[in-house]
Amino acid sequence: MAWGEQDLFGHVNNIVYFRYFESVRMHYLERIGVLRTHAESGLGVILASTTCDFKKPVTWPQRLTIRTGMSRIGNTSFTMDYLITDEEGATVAIGTSVQVMYDYRASSKIPITEEVRAAIARIQTVPT
Repeated sequence: MAWGEQDLFGHVNNIVYFRYFESVRMHYLERIGVLRTHAESGLGVILASTTCDFKKPVTWPQRLTIRTGMSRIGNTSFTMDYLITDEEGATVAIGTSVQVMYDYRASSKIPITEEVRAAIARIQTVPT
C-alpha cells in the first residue's frame, strides 16, 4: 500500500479497495484476451456491479496480496471474487464484481465467446 492511500483515520480509504480490485481485474482480463479483443473489434466487458466487505483495517506500512478468480460464468456475464490479505495472511477484505460481455460498437451485451471461456479455464483460480 502507498502512504497516500490512507484517510484521515489512518487506514486505507475504502475506495482504494475498489482500485485494488480493478487492478487485478484488468490483469485477469488481459490474460484471457478481453483487452485485446476490445482494442481490435470493440468486444469487451462492462462492469455491472461491484461489492466489498471490509474485514480488518489496514495501516501503513503494509504489503497486501490481492487475488481474484471466477465464481460464476453465465451466458453473457461472469462474476469475479476478490480476496485481500495482509502480510500475516489475515483477510482484510473480500469482494465481487460482475462483468457483462459487451459489444461497444453495437452498444449491446453479447454471449461470452468460446475463446474467452477456454482462456478462463486455462488460468482459473478461486480465492480461498
